[in-house]
Amino acid sequence: MKRIKRNPEKFEVIDLFTALGRKHGYKLSVEEDANDFIERIGNSLKASKDNPNLLHGKRVESLFAHVAGALGNCRLIKQEDSGEAFTTEQDIQAPDYKVILNDGSQYFIEVKNCHFPNIKSPYPFKKDYLRKVENYAKLHNTPLLFAVYFSRQNKWFLLRKESLIEQKNRYVTDFINAIAQNEMSLLGDRTIGTEPDLSIELLADPTKEAKVNENGEVNFIIGGVKIYSSDREVTDDLEKSIAFYLMRFGTWVENDAEGLFDDGEFLGAKFTYSPDCPSDEQNFSMIGELSSMVSASYGEQTTYEKSVIALDTNLDPGVFAVKIPEGYKGKGLPLWQFIMQPNPDFKG
Repeated sequence: MKRIKRNPEKFEVIDLFTALGRKHGYKLSVEEDANDFIERIGNSLKASKDNPNLLHGKRVESLFAHVAGALGNCRLIKQEDSGEAFTTEQDIQAPDYKVILNDGSQYFIEVKNCHFPNIKSPYPFKKDYLRKVENYAKLHNTPLLFAVYFSRQNKWFLLRKESLIEQKNRYVTDFINAIAQNEMSLLGDRTIGTEPDLSIELLADPTKEAKVNENGEVNFIIGGVKIYSSDREVTDDLEKSIAFYLMRFGTWVENDAEGLFDDGEFLGAKFTYSPDCPSDEQNFSMIGELSSMVSASYGEQTTYEKSVIALDTNLDPGVFAVKIPEGYKGKGLPLWQFIMQPNPDFKG
């Protein structure tokens, strides 16, 4: 999936000047108006940069488009709440996105960011706000969904209004209810399992010197890479790519690095990844949802030490994904793929 090319520097600046001009009476021919416009933009940008809630919320909006695109079941993802619109309706608000799936079905999706420290805390949707986005969706005869990102847990949930819990002046959901009602599978999300452990060996170039110093440190040039699944070497190129992606962005824990030696000669370093709670009843463990892994990958481009450094990226969604064919079970890298379905009867 590729981003449709646009020229924001040419068109969106003049559109913004026009939008502010309606409020402030700008004229294109008046230099003072242009100067005032530039000053307002600078002040607004500074205020936005100093507002972490705004930055995190806008980043998550952009993140959703990349997650939906990377999961592979969308033909089109379009920002819906931008540009001018005219209506005879009184209570109406455009949601964040419109998506068209591979089967032709269409949805409006409103993106929300939940950063509550307690997963039991109810995340609210005010009824008057819900009514406005619902009216917009009904006007288009298109279903409305809510994509809620629990950022502390790095989990995405796609919910219908019917799955929310009604209260007096609002609807709410919480982490447990969202898990049970989740419809991220519509976008192609899957939960991946594989056999523990996963490990990667970075092998020193044997033609280059690599000696351990008195502090136990060694500088070496990588001459080869080997990847293992449950102590079996993974040799297939696709499976090596999948395994490396799972190690980088999955939920398994990285163990202490291990030096590789042969008769005192340094051969390389080994990094091993293990599940927190390996199962005693089955030979595989879950390593995470594809949507969470895409989000972790996207985070490398847009966050640093929990601070937002960019709201978006010029990279296409596929850059943040790994290609795991549906139904693929693996050879040297055994894989289990789970497509979670919502339980509309769940009462948390």
